[in-house]
Amino acid sequence: MHLTVNLPSNTELKEFWRSKFEQAPFYYLNKIFIAKYYIYEKQKEFFGDLSNTSKKQLDKLILNYEKDKTINLKDVQKSKSQIFPVGTKLIREYKGQIYEVIILDNGYQYSGKIYKSLSAIANYITGTRWNGKVFFGVKNQ
Repeated sequence: MHLTVNLPSNTELKEFWRSKFEQAPFYYLNKIFIAKYYIYEKQKEFFGDLSNTSKKQLDKLILNYEKDKTINLKDVQKSKSQIFPVGTKLIREYKGQIYEVIILDNGYQYSGKIYKSLSAIANYITGTRWNGKVFFGVKNQ
């Protein structure tokens, strides 16, 4: 997937800000800042918003920063499930049959049911223990 964003004029950027926040941009917000926010919003429309897990983690980091003005890297968790954007479809052929999994914000959908992990789906399909990312070809063995 690829997204190309053409930046609007200064006037259009200010109007975008007004429509988003119901007020003119503060005098100290320069064009670059507003343009970055504009691009972020376009990316969000195209790729989807942050996962609930990421939002919660950011809220936790902000609270911790407000307390002691530091960010501890131990508090930054690496995503466990989001290997691709929400809505991505993983397709795997196994023993002549095609299996499709859709990545959700809160897990994975397979055959109308939601699973917490790709491994659970791979185990269900094969009847044996599998690393789900390996089974679906999104991680090297």
